[in-house]
Amino acid sequence: MAKIVVGVDGSGSSQHALRWAFAEAQLHELPIEALMAWGFLDQHHVPAGDRYFEPDYDEAQARAVLAEYVTDGLGDDAAVDVELRPVCDLPARALLDAGEDAALLVVGARGRGGFARLLLGSVSQKVLHHATCPVAVIRSGDEPDAGAGDGRIVVGTDGSPNADGALRWALGEARRRDARLEVVHAWHMPFVAPYPYMDADLDPRVFEESAHDVLEQALRRAQLATDDQVSTVISMSGPASLLLDTAKGADLIVVGSRGLGAAKGAVLGSVSQQVTLHATCPVVVIPEEST
Repeated sequence: MAKIVVGVDGSGSSQHALRWAFAEAQLHELPIEALMAWGFLDQHHVPAGDRYFEPDYDEAQARAVLAEYVTDGLGDDAAVDVELRPVCDLPARALLDAGEDAALLVVGARGRGGFARLLLGSVSQKVLHHATCPVAVIRSGDEPDAGAGDGRIVVGTDGSPNADGALRWALGEARRRDARLEVVHAWHMPFVAPYPYMDADLDPRVFEESAHDVLEQALRRAQLATDDQVSTVISMSGPASLLLDTAKGADLIVVGSRGLGAAKGAVLGSVSQQVTLHATCPVVVIPEEST
């Protein structure tokens, strides 16, 4: 059965991710699993952040600590609905394995031990690059605009199949939340060589009209219903900057892992990379395999 898996390590970022994942599981009526990776040299204790070594640390102790983290993050009543999964493994690998049969993986932007100046931790980076299911990256509650959305979901499209999958996912999410969906498409003038190789001026209206056509076709493929609350934004801009600017104050950004311009061998495209690094609200990245 599909489920939502959230990585928990006791850090403030993971606790915020846990609360977001729990609300998402209720919205989708899916079970939720809290996963905590541990190891002989990576032991978790209560309170979170205490660093000391116990030679007899085992799975039972890890489970007890995970239960404390979940209860602390959600409260006693909600915690009973969360399945606990302590895994003796590296965090990224444990999450990726769990994501193979998950509907959604949820990770905090930074875990325990992350530097404050880094906007995205190493675990969340690895999960984003290699997951085969949608991944939600949740920022800590002290990040600007976090948890203060305006009932709006922003999704980027460039007409690619991966972007179509992101649009379908975002549309389903907007319907469940009764939220407005804002579909963003960025366009640009093509690079041309200067005179004497190019002796004609390019008309930007041609490319703007093409951008409108790309967006209209994407919306048509998404099969919008008459009661869907959908608006569009088209601008001559960089895709990542347009998404980030449009999503200020939004509840959620949804983006495909790579679009038309990304190299096939790259697991995470430059747009999704920039958005997850700099967004101030939760971001869901849809991998190509899940479309």
